[in-house]
Amino acid sequence: MRSIMLAAFILLLGISVIQAKPTKKDSKEEPTSPKQKSATFKPIDINKELDANDPKDEMTNNPSQRHTVKLAKGKSYAIDLVSTDFDAFLRLLDKDGKELAADDDSGGDLNSRILHSADRDGDYIIVVTSFDGQVGKFSLKVREFAFKGEAKPRDVGKNGITINGQINQNDKSPLGKRGILYTVQLKKGQTYQIDLSSQAFDSYLYLFDAKGKILAQDDDGGGNLDSRITYRAEADGVFHILASSLDGNETGDFTVTVTPKGD
Repeated sequence: MRSIMLAAFILLLGISVIQAKPTKKDSKEEPTSPKQKSATFKPIDINKELDANDPKDEMTNNPSQRHTVKLAKGKSYAIDLVSTDFDAFLRLLDKDGKELAADDDSGGDLNSRILHSADRDGDYIIVVTSFDGQVGKFSLKVREFAFKGEAKPRDVGKNGITINGQINQNDKSPLGKRGILYTVQLKKGQTYQIDLSSQAFDSYLYLFDAKGKILAQDDDGGGNLDSRITYRAEADGVFHILASSLDGNETGDFTVTVTPKGD
């Protein structure tokens, strides 16, 4: 009798263990939705000091610091280096040290700005250095930007278009500069001359594709303090033109013209 009761107890214990064992379905984590959004990029704001004993930059041969940032494929970023102590010079490298962009004064005054659209996810290296060999305090900012263009793109016909506008205190662009964004429709294989002229400020002109990738930028290519970009469209599509000033703080009247050019 005792042996029968012992056998029954062992049988019941085995059943309870089987019931307690998690099924394959239970042991798996909840599936991740393919539409799940990636983490939002958090703006970077670094305030440090460039020292004479910092490693020399291989390009400028001046003291430099390197900062690693993670960027996402298909996203566009504005990288700004600002200093009142030295003539800022900024370089952007991939993880293997290949230079992707470099800039001296695109940020206005003696400050640097790089606009970059990442072609892959991963680490990128920002090189902070000086053009004049001086050192001192600096601010390095990195932020993601995207454009919300005009609802109806402007068609650039065979005669081109002329836009008269005015930048005021409230016209803040996604780059953080004061400016006005215009959306145009361009045709594949056609070359366009884009001009920004103003009597009120030192103009600065940008051209972006529909996703916000920087295609061209110019300060004084139009002569005097006017800007000019010549661009051949590689595909039919929507493009964004940003009319701004060199330091990004000036206001006043301006004219943008987009003219098709013969090859």
